[in-house]
Amino acid sequence: MMSKGHYSASIFLDMYSLDTPLQVNKEIDRQFINLHEKLMRMAEEAISASQRSTQMSNETKIEILEQERHRIARELHDSVSQQLFAASMMLSAVNQQSDQLDEKFKTQLDLIEKIINDSQTEMRALLLHLRPVKLDGKTLKQGIEQLLKELCTKISTDIRFEIENVSLPDGIEDHLFRIVQELLSNVLRHAKAEELEVYLKKVHETVQLRMIDDGVGFDMNSKKSGSYGLENIRERINGIGGNVKIISFPNKGTSIEISIPIIAGGKK
Repeated sequence: MMSKGHYSASIFLDMYSLDTPLQVNKEIDRQFINLHEKLMRMAEEAISASQRSTQMSNETKIEILEQERHRIARELHDSVSQQLFAASMMLSAVNQQSDQLDEKFKTQLDLIEKIINDSQTEMRALLLHLRPVKLDGKTLKQGIEQLLKELCTKISTDIRFEIENVSLPDGIEDHLFRIVQELLSNVLRHAKAEELEVYLKKVHETVQLRMIDDGVGFDMNSKKSGSYGLENIRERINGIGGNVKIISFPNKGTSIEISIPIIAGGKK
């Protein structure tokens, strides 16, 4: 039983106890009892240490993941993103001499330009996913506005937004901020929108987030619609007591409205 770690098993206590007849001699019995007590303490310490280790491991894991997100984002921005930008600039210089090129070569240049532009859009979407998840002291209004203002300078989509200063528990605000990042990333990667509207406001006892684009949209009855990650977002919002309304039609754009009750707990 001891070899299996059952230090408190009744058979062991029955065999070696000061209240039972001596099994070998008094000193050896006493040593076994002391050993049993020590093993019990070690077992308790091991369990406690294991629990602390698990907690530390989870915290360390989160910290490592955040550090990796920052590192990858920096490398993508400082290397791949800059290389795509440089390629785009060189291509623009070549296109300025397009009058001297034959039609076949112009077609190839147009295709290369499209590939570079699509790659830049994909890169911006990836960087959105790699941004910090937490607001880090910013209000939800400040975080979303900063995100949208940065995008306005980097993409051709016309972005209009009205963000009110609403208040929700910190954890829910971080959660909603992350979802805004993911929705914006979806618009960049899939919608091909020319216009995007983003609204955050308090309506009665709820906080409402609305995102409307005039992009390609999708068939809501199609299985492909799940590839946009919207079902996952719906489940996460439902998990914090909110709800999601999604309306989309092919070639008509998409409207997403998220409502979260303030009753769920405001900041204290």
